[in-house]
Amino acid sequence: MDKKVIVITGSSSGIGEALAGYFAAKGHAVYGLSRSKGSQSNYTHIPTDVTDRENVFRSIALVIEESGRIDVLINNAGIGMLGTVEDVKREDFDKLLNVNVYGVIFTIQAVLPLMRIQASGHIINISSIASNHGLPFRGCYSASKSVIDRLTEALRLENQKTGVEIFALSLGDIKTSIADSRIYSTVSPYYKSKYKKLQEIIDEEVDHGMKTEKLVPIIEKFIYRKNLKSHYTVGKPIQKFSITLKRILGQRYFEKLLARYSKLD
Repeated sequence: MDKKVIVITGSSSGIGEALAGYFAAKGHAVYGLSRSKGSQSNYTHIPTDVTDRENVFRSIALVIEESGRIDVLINNAGIGMLGTVEDVKREDFDKLLNVNVYGVIFTIQAVLPLMRIQASGHIINISSIASNHGLPFRGCYSASKSVIDRLTEALRLENQKTGVEIFALSLGDIKTSIADSRIYSTVSPYYKSKYKKLQEIIDEEVDHGMKTEKLVPIIEKFIYRKNLKSHYTVGKPIQKFSITLKRILGQRYFEKLLARYSKLD
């Protein structure tokens, strides 16, 4: 098995921490970029705020100085958000975009030129199955992940025949502590009762989501593959099928189904 230099953002908890610990145990040179270090101690942590472009570039420069190359970039750093489109505060939406979108752009800008020189590398942008749907009370989050999907598609076209594999990995519910860092934007009285019901459903889905120890080996397989597609999905069958179901049913009927599931009707 080839030993790789792997950079993972958002490595302090959840999926990022699980990936960092797993790959380091396999003997890879792993660099975790996050503001604080998690409980894992077998990888190199570089304190990084991914929303700060200069900070990201300094951190990537440290990786290159020490290892001379970067084989894999996993853009995992992200936060969730609940709230309504009508009530969302700009500062909340800005915070979401700074992490979920600009953080991805900055790390790509820092890493991609080196990968082109190497004529090799994998960039994995962690997205969400939610990017395919305007989910009630999660519209801003869905939108932020939709941005990542479209940026990934454009980036692939801009870097054809460079040897760099670029794709978005859309995840369903994963059992993590994402609710601890989730942004809870303002919800006006009109939405309160529906919002509360759906929040309980969302939290329960996360609690019963795929465990990170099952997810990590799936992600590992991608770093050895070539000629990858632009999008892959990992999650419960019903969540993965929702993308196809939306196409089959059409927007109107899918909305009715989603409203019923979300206890909005």
